[in-house]
Amino acid sequence: MFALALAAALAVPLVSSASAATAPAGPARAAAAPVTAGGLFDEAPIPQATLDSDTTPVELGMRFTPSVAGTARGAQIYKLATNASRTPSSATLWNGRGEALARVSIPATTQTGWIQANFSTPVSLTAGKYYTISYYAPRGRYAATQQFFRTPISRNGLTAPTNAGVYKYAGNTTFPTDTYLASNYWVDVVFSASSTSAATPTPAPTPTSAPTPPSDGAYPNLGNTGVPEGVNLTSYEGPMTINQADTVIDAKEIEGRLVIKAPRVVVTRSRVKGSVYIQRSGSLTMSDSTVRGGTSEDSAVSQSGFTLRRVEIVGARASVGCDNDCKVIDSWLHGQYMRPGSDWHGDGFLSNGGSNMVLRHNTLACDSKPTGNGGACSAALALYGDFAPIKNVTVENNKFVSSPAGYCMYGGYDPNKPYGKRAENITVRGNVFARGSSGKCGVYGAVTAVATGGTNVFSGNTWDDGKALRAP
Repeated sequence: MFALALAAALAVPLVSSASAATAPAGPARAAAAPVTAGGLFDEAPIPQATLDSDTTPVELGMRFTPSVAGTARGAQIYKLATNASRTPSSATLWNGRGEALARVSIPATTQTGWIQANFSTPVSLTAGKYYTISYYAPRGRYAATQQFFRTPISRNGLTAPTNAGVYKYAGNTTFPTDTYLASNYWVDVVFSASSTSAATPTPAPTPTSAPTPPSDGAYPNLGNTGVPEGVNLTSYEGPMTINQADTVIDAKEIEGRLVIKAPRVVVTRSRVKGSVYIQRSGSLTMSDSTVRGGTSEDSAVSQSGFTLRRVEIVGARASVGCDNDCKVIDSWLHGQYMRPGSDWHGDGFLSNGGSNMVLRHNTLACDSKPTGNGGACSAALALYGDFAPIKNVTVENNKFVSSPAGYCMYGGYDPNKPYGKRAENITVRGNVFARGSSGKCGVYGAVTAVATGGTNVFSGNTWDDGKALRAP
């Protein structure tokens, strides 16, 4: 990396509660210094990246965790050697809770290749903690490589996990959490290990038996869902079809499709690279775990009799499919998969008819990009009266993320569906809908097909700017 280095005058101090989007950024100035190595990517060869044609304002980043303590001096962003490539306007370092630790402005430049932007003050990083380094592209046109982060990558005391590349469409800098086809957006952190850490790596923290659940104000994200930091996963050697009641699976790496036929099965602190299917004869409680549905055309988790707590679900055409007795609490549904060129319709939480469903205090997104052939996300929460009426559903205190889906929520009342007129006892209360760049959460709006009156309730729902959201 031998391109022009850029420095800035201000680093944002550690914050505990301020919105990342409002963290200040100071004026930047160019500095003629060589780009510094020390991140995950070598200075050579030149990244095999293509220019994304997207011109929408977007934050693009990479998740990473240091295995040793050290400092982050700044960010490096790769700018392709083409006139269509645009210079990012800023770079930001975030902690796992989405709080900005430092930010630097980047002036426009004709320089291409690796561009470095230094924080005014280096930021101390803790071994074993998760961070995100990102940049804001106000006019898009950024370098990208799909399927780059299909597996973790480690170098120089840093590790980028599977699906480390993240993005978020927004009108200004914001914490990126969405993923797409394991893409790499070619941003790196300038990292230096501390002298003591370089000699003796810091051991991974001891896992706790009961991770602290998210507070009411901290919507689920990378820092409070999925396998807790420090848990050492070992390969799961048990049966992929569970027929034994009260089976417990803890701290395991599970490859493939896990089928639950027995009652009261428990999966905790584990990662599933595949899907989970619960038959009517079985029941499942899953907590503090990750499910990576990959390129499956089915749901990552389905179909009845399950409770999910602090679970991150990414990949697959739909995150969760339910027909009866499903609870999703303190969890994060995002990063669904759309096969390029297909006519698939994907969803976050999907029910084509059923009852007894609870979605409470989740972050819900349907953020896979349209395929160009009619395929797209339909809704982060999609309730359809196709095969049975939608009944007894509670949707409470969730955050609906702005995304390219048609709507953020489809509520189950649709006279054009076979059972669409019989939606009843549906409560939608206290949810927050992000406006995003469209101003409407989804392409067409925030909510549609919501039943009101009788046993149905729609109250206390707001936009992310605090304004009330009325029932459609």
